[in-house]
Amino acid sequence: MKVKGLKRRKLDNVALAFPAATGKRDSRVFRIYCLLKENVDKRALQESVTEALNKYPLFGSVLKRGNFWYYFEKSGMVPEVKEEERIPCGYMYEKGREKLLCSVTYGKKRINLEIFHALTDGTGAIEFLSEIVKIYLEKAHGVENRTSENKAASISEQEEDSFSRYYSREKQEKKKRRSRPAFLIRSKRVSQSEIRITESTVSVEKLLKRTRELNISITVYITAILMKAVELTMSRKEKKKPVTVMIPVNLRKYYPSKSMSNFFGWMETEYQFGDASPETEEIAAHVKKRFEEDLKPAQVAARMNSYIRIEKNPLLKFIPLGIKDLFLKIGTEIGGRNVTAVFSNMSAVVLPEEYGNYIERFGAIASTDKLQLCACSYRDVFYLSFSSKYVNSEIQNNFYSLMKKEGVEFDILKDKDIKEKL
Repeated sequence: MKVKGLKRRKLDNVALAFPAATGKRDSRVFRIYCLLKENVDKRALQESVTEALNKYPLFGSVLKRGNFWYYFEKSGMVPEVKEEERIPCGYMYEKGREKLLCSVTYGKKRINLEIFHALTDGTGAIEFLSEIVKIYLEKAHGVENRTSENKAASISEQEEDSFSRYYSREKQEKKKRRSRPAFLIRSKRVSQSEIRITESTVSVEKLLKRTRELNISITVYITAILMKAVELTMSRKEKKKPVTVMIPVNLRKYYPSKSMSNFFGWMETEYQFGDASPETEEIAAHVKKRFEEDLKPAQVAARMNSYIRIEKNPLLKFIPLGIKDLFLKIGTEIGGRNVTAVFSNMSAVVLPEEYGNYIERFGAIASTDKLQLCACSYRDVFYLSFSSKYVNSEIQNNFYSLMKKEGVEFDILKDKDIKEKL
């Protein structure tokens, strides 16, 4: 395949840590998938992946090591579509091996796209998978897109390093909040080759009915329930530390970026539980206030610029990559002590109406070294998945018990251990 765009490009700001942080406990791989209403045709899917890659050549990149930095290089390779065999989010990046950082598999009615997080974020992955699905349905059913769409981003726009573009050297006032060691889940871990996954769906309409009663967003609501679910497992002594949830923030909502690479920041929202056990409404009110403070454009910009300012330090240019890797890994581990769990809401997947008759829903699963909750929606189906490295599933059980108590009906799709020999 003819390579389009830049032959080589450096990793964007948040991607720099992923190669260093990948280890035995966490592959740093996530999966976005589409569940169709019919079985998948392998041949049509392979043709669709090849065509989609022509539009989004970024996904044909491999990761290489330089003396001082990692960089992506276009390979001209196309993911070979295979039937799903391994567990979701298994290891993909291997140091010293030139291999694609994304894969496409299928299983009966499901089309899976898995990606090493250094390559792109959830927004980029959803856009690429959506393109694959649209082409596939056009081939399989002759579906024609009669809906006018925005002009597709150019290759240079797709591969733009938006962190560098929107970085400002001007000093910005940021509301300082000291990060504290958080409550960390103390449970027996599954072996490093295992992951526990629980998937569920909720009606978007019914979920919105409850959140509108509380005058909060869905993300605030789910965060509050997750915090309460964790609190129910804590002893009185453990409540001296806050429950802290890390939440990725899509920076494209704040800057006019069309980049398909990583362009997200994050915020940490904590709740300090005391002797009293507050109800979900009280926790949600606190979380809402924190969201309003931390998601102000000025605050988002200040946090983003603080990440990039470190990367722009001229002294870093002369530090060998091996040393950078060591410090990035240490920094990631230290930062993890301030986080109880992660909640990533990838928002709604939007496709023209013509494709809807063939699609059941979308889903998202992420690898983790602790506990992570992912969400996305399509039409009236709001999807949730827990990924866990813990044997105990008490938090997940508490979460769904609280949802039931709130009057929000849900369907558990599966709850099982998935194993793979590494």
